[in-house]
Amino acid sequence: MPIYKQSLFSLHSAVLLFAISGLFAKWLNMPASHIVFGRATFAAIAIALFVLLIKKQSLKVEKSLLIPLAFTGLILAFHWGSFFYAIQVSSVAIGLITFASFPVFVSFLEPLLFKEKFHYQALVQALLTIVGIMFILPLGNLSTGDIEGVVWGMVSAMSFALLTLLNRKFVAKTSAKKVAFYQNSCASICLLPLIYLYPITISYQQLSVLIILGVLFTAVAHTLFNHSLKIVKAQTASIAVSLEPIYGSIAAYFLLGEQITWMMVIGGSIVIFTNVWATRTNH
Repeated sequence: MPIYKQSLFSLHSAVLLFAISGLFAKWLNMPASHIVFGRATFAAIAIALFVLLIKKQSLKVEKSLLIPLAFTGLILAFHWGSFFYAIQVSSVAIGLITFASFPVFVSFLEPLLFKEKFHYQALVQALLTIVGIMFILPLGNLSTGDIEGVVWGMVSAMSFALLTLLNRKFVAKTSAKKVAFYQNSCASICLLPLIYLYPITISYQQLSVLIILGVLFTAVAHTLFNHSLKIVKAQTASIAVSLEPIYGSIAAYFLLGEQITWMMVIGGSIVIFTNVWATRTNH
């Protein structure tokens, strides 16, 4: 298989794994904070073992990067927590489609963080995103959980946009594996107080599901994604990521029995179209 096709396969495999990770919010019977703690902890362990034992590389970074990495790790914990909570209170489709609006938040935040020119089409993109989300919501039978899901999904999207931009600002010259290790480690440490304050008992089955989430759907998924970026352009990768709600909604339909309505298809298409447009604007 040609190297470009291999990279595309790695890219779409990573996006599929990212999409399916949302289903764990339904499979794991525990608070979102505890899911994120387990995910971050097992991901950090897997990345450390891979870098130290297989790659035979060091995990050391410059001391000046430790505080930025710790801060972005905190944002990562908040992003994952809001993402899983959005799905828990509503549905996988609502959580994924609202999260897919993050490039629009990038369009607004990037000029502020990097003092770059503001593109006024960002306002149109924001309005289109709102229209798309209005289609997703079952307005005739609107529940409190659906509204909460949209709000937390948008919060998750905004925090991910901020995380993406801060990574560009603080850790652009650092190995992606090191960034992932420190951010996951810091996310895990930040959530420790909640784990002690609200202890829960989990079965071996739930623990094994958490390990799978952390190792396969986080550490391996990020490794595949970062590997693909060596060959595939960032714009192509960003457009592929916009397929995440489609992959996730289909997986939720088959694995969880969640329904997909035509209104959700229309709304999701609007959000994804706006996502691709915003991605092209930022390149």
